[in-house]
Amino acid sequence: MPEDAPTLDLSALDFRPSWAKDPSSAPPLESREFREPRESRGPRPDQRGGFSRGKPPNRDRKEFRGPPDRDKFSGPRREERPAPPPNPFPWLRIAFTATAPAVETVAQQVRHTGKTFSLFDIARILLRNPASYTIDLTSAPKQPEGPFYVVDVDRSVWLNRDTALRHLLRKKREELYRAETVEIEPPKGNFPVVAVCGMSGLLLGPPNHHDFERKLRDLHRERFARLDFETFRSRLKMERDPEVIEKWRAEASKSVEYYPLEGEAPEKLADLAAVERHFDTHHAAAHLKFLDLAAVPGDPKTTAVDPALAPLLNYARDEEERFPLRLAQSLSRALSGAGLRFHKSANRTTFVSASRSRHLNLEETPVSDSIRKIIETIRGKKSLRRNQLLDLLAPAPVVAAPPSLAPDAPPAESTPPAPADPARDAVINDLLWLTHEGYVIEYADGRLESVPQPKNPPKPAEEKPAATEVVAPADAAPVVTTEEQAPAGS
Repeated sequence: MPEDAPTLDLSALDFRPSWAKDPSSAPPLESREFREPRESRGPRPDQRGGFSRGKPPNRDRKEFRGPPDRDKFSGPRREERPAPPPNPFPWLRIAFTATAPAVETVAQQVRHTGKTFSLFDIARILLRNPASYTIDLTSAPKQPEGPFYVVDVDRSVWLNRDTALRHLLRKKREELYRAETVEIEPPKGNFPVVAVCGMSGLLLGPPNHHDFERKLRDLHRERFARLDFETFRSRLKMERDPEVIEKWRAEASKSVEYYPLEGEAPEKLADLAAVERHFDTHHAAAHLKFLDLAAVPGDPKTTAVDPALAPLLNYARDEEERFPLRLAQSLSRALSGAGLRFHKSANRTTFVSASRSRHLNLEETPVSDSIRKIIETIRGKKSLRRNQLLDLLAPAPVVAAPPSLAPDAPPAESTPPAPADPARDAVINDLLWLTHEGYVIEYADGRLESVPQPKNPPKPAEEKPAATEVVAPADAAPVVTTEEQAPAGS
């Protein structure tokens, strides 16, 4: 198993309650809740105003006509699915793909256990582990749109190069550039009001200052690009407090200059715009890739995406958690390539196992008595589980209870392990062989099922009639090969 393989436990697919998995964990009898028998509850009114069971009470039935009062219903209602967000990219295609380490982990567990798992249940387990899948973004066929800019530092995906470049610069600026704060001449003039960002609290300066518009747009571009610019501007606050104005004057009397860390004589970059131009010229090509297919990690908290893509990916992830169709489709192709087999049950549920399911004809196939007994027991009982099969074929020996200790005796240090039972081990080994050969299906919850005989068994190959031997007449010349021909004139 590779070192970066995610931790996936397919035993979580056993959806039985804990007391059904382990009888010792069942709640005590006195703590269980018992309800009144249905016969003593009386008739229940149905939705039409009548009664579904038993005789109606001796009263006028007109009182119960009509639909019930739905406003008085206080029970849980079915959760409504949220409406999909507006999609400004009709060419965009979203797919879910299991990672190679996750596929290898699942394949190893299926082969090791010999059990049969539901494909969609495996997909749900992968969805609970974001490291085991990716969200792939592609464009529709024959569409000129659909470029994706991928930043290799954090694998973030962007639709606009300028936005991707600014995001990359924020990640690499301290590594590539040195910032120095210098004193400049404070602003002159009468400024009765100062604008303050309503979300970050940063001082932007008076609206009539020459540098106000640039600071406003730089702040919106760097920190609040997901918000519309006019909406961002509407959230500004105007402060007339003299202390706030003086604080802005003190900040405006300082300027930040940037210098590249590479090079013997680095040039001075006056502001962030100059840093962006320098970074685009010298460093962007090594870290910014232009791709037709972008893979976003499953965890949305670990990777930044373009603000226009975020609501679409969140909605797609929520829909996949409700019904993981796209992830199950990619997972089926990957597991099929790993050598696993698939089959569908009677209710059209897709299952995956390590071997192909096939019927074992006990009349035609010679098997041992233990194998025959297992097959006959599984076919004779419905919904049989592994523990029940072991109890039927190899009952566990009754272990005598240890003698009670005296009140002043020290407690036992540890309970000795149960002795091995060769009979039960033999049944387990035979059952494991049957599941790996495909004769018995053991589901994730422990249910056992014998593969039934196919409805349309393959017809035996028809035997071809034997070739009729042709006997040549006595006066005919024998057929000879070239080597057997006699020389001429002999």
